[in-house]
Amino acid sequence: MLVSVIIPNYNHAPFLKDRIDTVLNQTYRDFEVIILDDKSKDNSKEIIEQYRGNEKIAHIVYNDQNSGSTFKQWQRGLSLAKGEWIWIAESDDLADENFLEILTQQITSKVGIVFCRSNLIDENNQPITLYNFTSMPDPSVYLEFGTDFKAKGDDFVKKYMLGMNAIPNASSAIFKKGLVQNSIFSEAGKTKLFGDWLFWLHLMKQADITYLFNTFNHFRFHQNTVRKDTLHSSVRLMEYMVLVKYVERYFDLQDESLDCLVYLYLSGDIPRSRLTLKEHIRLNLFVFKRNPTLLLKSYFRKLKK
Repeated sequence: MLVSVIIPNYNHAPFLKDRIDTVLNQTYRDFEVIILDDKSKDNSKEIIEQYRGNEKIAHIVYNDQNSGSTFKQWQRGLSLAKGEWIWIAESDDLADENFLEILTQQITSKVGIVFCRSNLIDENNQPITLYNFTSMPDPSVYLEFGTDFKAKGDDFVKKYMLGMNAIPNASSAIFKKGLVQNSIFSEAGKTKLFGDWLFWLHLMKQADITYLFNTFNHFRFHQNTVRKDTLHSSVRLMEYMVLVKYVERYFDLQDESLDCLVYLYLSGDIPRSRLTLKEHIRLNLFVFKRNPTLLLKSYFRKLKK
């Protein structure tokens, strides 16, 4: 079974050779590699050209101008992919050599996503602790992720994809290409932080999911990591409203997703002082329109504490 490995790159030259090598050295050998560079300003092209002619490299594509969206690169890669399954191998992450071998063993007719736990590493490949996590999902915080399991897509969404994105790193997962509809890329492209979250929801409404406890993937955080400085940003709340709308359309979980939004607003780690008056009004109206009593109940619960 052919797996198409898409490596989307932008200014990750310091990590790019290690990333490409950990893909080419996979013990599972039925794969092709598609390298996409989004008009990098560093010496990424020089590194990529070293691999031209490698029998596993199916495509090398350099954009004439920056696309402005990771998900345009994902979409481009999928349009070139010949494999039945896809691995988005982000250009600054790493994988163990048996990553594909282990994950492809979990594929069944009903499974559309297989993912594993990820170790967190820094610029020098050293383990780090971030947000009190040493891995994601961290089983010391989310106990359910302390062992392998399989779940129906709807059930996984209800339990693990409303209050958090349980697949925070695309490099940790492989997914079935046939599940992807192009419409999801236009939706994901409208967000700065939650595009991958929407993407996984899109797949989970169609297929089951398998999780592996062992860490075959290494999720790198460094100075240019997109999410690095956004944990406490009001953008998270604004984009969570996009998430609620998506859940409304495809899952019978509107109240649960709204409750998560209100919790983030009233009790989460985003200081409400970071929201503008316009953002406060927008969020309150959004919730009130869908469940007029939810905000009041939540305010009262907060006051009692």
